[in-house]
Amino acid sequence: MPAATLRQVLALAVSGTALVLCGAAHAQSRPVADPERAQSTTMIQVAPDVTLRSRVADPAMLQASREFDALDRDASGFLDAGEAATDAELAADFARVDGNGNGRIDRDEYTARLRR
Repeated sequence: MPAATLRQVLALAVSGTALVLCGAAHAQSRPVADPERAQSTTMIQVAPDVTLRSRVADPAMLQASREFDALDRDASGFLDAGEAATDAELAADFARVDGNGNGRIDRDEYTARLRR
């Protein structure tokens, strides 16, 4: 991987968008059923020579991420109004949670509710 591309990957990894840059938009971490494993590092191979490693330190964020996965029935990485309708609180606040107003809620927007 050229040095310039590697710098872009590293810079975007900090902002959480490296998966899209590396062409692995469909590579997603799945919810962890084992609580002990949830505290370990998650590794996602995004290219032959690039692996992203992450660890969720806040159990509330981990739980919110799992809830998002449960609501995201089509595994698109987004919640539309139909998927959000299965959670009455989320359905009522859909427009507020959809921070960029694109008509769907991504994982960051969903978990941001906990940081407010």
